[in-house]
Amino acid sequence: MKEGNKTSLSKKFGRLFIAFIFIAVLISALATYISQKQMYYEQYRDTLRSINRSFASALGEDIDEFASLQDYFDKHMKEFKIPFHYADNADKEAYEFQNAFREKYPDRIYGKDISFSEMDDDLKLLYARYKYLDYLILFDKIKKDYGLEYAYYVYKIDKEYHVCYMFDGPREEEIVDNESLLLLGYEVYEDPAKHVAMWEAFDKGTEPEKMDSYDNEFGHVYTCATPLMYNGEVLGVILTDVGVGFVSGKIQRSVLNLVLISVLVLGFFSVGMMGFVQKNILSRVLSLEKQVQAYAKDKNPEIAKMISKGNLINDEIGSLSDNFSEMILTLHEYMENLQKITAEKERIGAELSIATEIQASMLPRMFPAFPERKEFELFASMDPAKEVGGDFYDFFMLDDHRLVMVMADVSGKGVPAALFMAISKTIIKDNTIECGDPAMALSKANNQLCEGNDAELFVTVWLGILDLRDGKLTFADAGHEYPVLIHEDSSIELIRAAKKRPPIATLEGIKYMNNELMLKKGDMIFLYTDGVPEATDSSDKLYGMERMESALEKCAGMSPEELLPALRADVDLFVGDAVQFDDLTMLCIKIKELYDK
Repeated sequence: MKEGNKTSLSKKFGRLFIAFIFIAVLISALATYISQKQMYYEQYRDTLRSINRSFASALGEDIDEFASLQDYFDKHMKEFKIPFHYADNADKEAYEFQNAFREKYPDRIYGKDISFSEMDDDLKLLYARYKYLDYLILFDKIKKDYGLEYAYYVYKIDKEYHVCYMFDGPREEEIVDNESLLLLGYEVYEDPAKHVAMWEAFDKGTEPEKMDSYDNEFGHVYTCATPLMYNGEVLGVILTDVGVGFVSGKIQRSVLNLVLISVLVLGFFSVGMMGFVQKNILSRVLSLEKQVQAYAKDKNPEIAKMISKGNLINDEIGSLSDNFSEMILTLHEYMENLQKITAEKERIGAELSIATEIQASMLPRMFPAFPERKEFELFASMDPAKEVGGDFYDFFMLDDHRLVMVMADVSGKGVPAALFMAISKTIIKDNTIECGDPAMALSKANNQLCEGNDAELFVTVWLGILDLRDGKLTFADAGHEYPVLIHEDSSIELIRAAKKRPPIATLEGIKYMNNELMLKKGDMIFLYTDGVPEATDSSDKLYGMERMESALEKCAGMSPEELLPALRADVDLFVGDAVQFDDLTMLCIKIKELYDK
């Protein structure tokens, strides 16, 4: 082997190791990314749930008061006028409410003597502004303590899939009478396909298993939803957001570290492995390849001994060398015998070709048959599935006015069926000539073929004798396919025996029965073997009797010599490229005229 080829093979192994490193690193990175992403998702889901529950606990300390505040807010939010830059406490608003309350109700206590619903509108507004700002500051504090992107509270309104933002994370400013105020209570359509968790919390009153994940104008966020319950109903939903940008950064750093470590470790390992492979595998394989090439060039069996002597290590390559050595000796011996085997195969092929010709010569194939007879037209064909087959047909004049027709199918295929066919055809013809009766001829042929039938072959036969004087058809059926009678008006029918009998060569002593049918001028009889209706296409669908009868109806006006090729073409069109495993044999006769006795 040339040195260049050795280098090429080494490069291929080098590329293989590089591909291995790349794939291993890629799989590890992908697995790390997936596991890290899931881990962070579960971690932040649990954290946000805990935060939401803290919100819910704080709001639920006086849930009746919060429910009243939400109801009042829904109706009077425009009157709250919360400054956009509000203080970090609600002391001022609390003081204003308490002074106004003492002036209105000097001897009473709020919550004990007077409820929210019992106060006048001015006090209600002062109290609502105070409590709203107090809760808003609570949201701000928890958001700051936990490092959240946003925390907000929404409740449903009458419009489908619309919510009102009562406490909102991203503050928005509005200017009213030159005063900078916090925009409150804006209503938004929230797409249920995008905010699945939020609407699940509204609908079921439980914390959803998954968080919503989506992109908005503030970036890509995870949103955790927790329902706030009041008297068994969902009052609203607390939502907290966390940006996932920093999560992706952590995952990317983890993946990058893994990639760097994997490349270093696998690279070092691959260099060592490449040296080991080069020394212990490649050099021995290349040496073996050189010796095999030498044998391919010189065909010298002595090279097998050289390979065996050079094999000093007992491993798989050593076993391969021994096998090559044995293969060379076996191949040399095979080459010596190949010419003998080829010659024998050619001889068998020639004999099969001769057998095919002999079988074909046994069947009547000179057409038009009986050209001197004006009473009928007859045509037949036989196409074996193998070189030789088991189907056969026959026709001959029994006397001046009686025509014999035979259609038969030997079980099995190939040479055995062909030999049994030759015997069966001769015996059936001899008995028909001797008896002049279809049933008797088949009964005698059955007994004769049963003798010494060790191969247990059998023959389905339809045997008919047509009297050309009056159109009387006498026939016997030994388990064969029903012939088709085609009338001059193109209608067709099956010719059924009164009682179907078994094939011949099955059991001695079977008595066959004659059946009679009167034919008229213009009638045609179509005989065939099961290879026609049982022809199959590539999907193993049968050609079938229905399709065959339909094709015969279309061919009713043809002569027998035209009908058989037309039907064969229809079968071939149906079959396509599918291989056929049964012989295809057909015979057709047409009555042109009848004469009296």
